[in-house]
Amino acid sequence: MDRVKTAEMMFHLIPLLDKEFVRPVEQQFKVILSSIQIHVLVILREKKATMTALSQEMLMSKQQMTPIIDKLVSEGFAQREYDNLDRRIIRIGITSSGLNIVENVKEKAMLILEKKIEHLDDQDVLSLNNAISELQRIINKMA
Repeated sequence: MDRVKTAEMMFHLIPLLDKEFVRPVEQQFKVILSSIQIHVLVILREKKATMTALSQEMLMSKQQMTPIIDKLVSEGFAQREYDNLDRRIIRIGITSSGLNIVENVKEKAMLILEKKIEHLDDQDVLSLNNAISELQRIINKMA
């Protein structure tokens, strides 16, 4: 198999996914939070994280991450928590308001995706389901 062709197909798939699925969801929440802030909240929903861990996960510097966290904290969507044993360690956690926003984003995203999928026939839905499962499996091997 031609790996260069596969890489090129992946390269063209990314903007298509962004245009058809990511941006429509982002538009729903643009006035409340940026897509980066939503991404941070999704990460924090899974576990508390230090600024270092968040910046590594987001592929950003800690200096870039600080204003994002400051905004989330000031809006009440996240909170800073100091370590009991070492006060230099600060973990960022999600608040109940942050959890509500993440759930709201997920609900809106699901509605958008379901609306797009409803135009497909059963065979196309089955094919899409299988393709997504296979893509996730392969991407996990690449990560």
